[in-house]
Amino acid sequence: MLSILGRLRTFWNETITEVFVKASWPNAKELVDSTVVVIAAVAVLGAVVFFCDFSLSNFVQFATQLVR
Repeated sequence: MLSILGRLRTFWNETITEVFVKASWPNAKELVDSTVVVIAAVAVLGAVVFFCDFSLSNFVQFATQLVR
């Protein structure tokens, strides 16, 4: 049981060291720039998905009207 607690303590200490000491966090400008890039990418991807969905649904409606 003590070895498990010792391993948990080691894991916890290494995790804290990794997150707060070794990791490099972005400054405010880098964070804002990255956020803008992500929002723009999501908007473009959303527009592409909307266009594909709209086009395919209209094509299916057109094709089913031809068959009737």
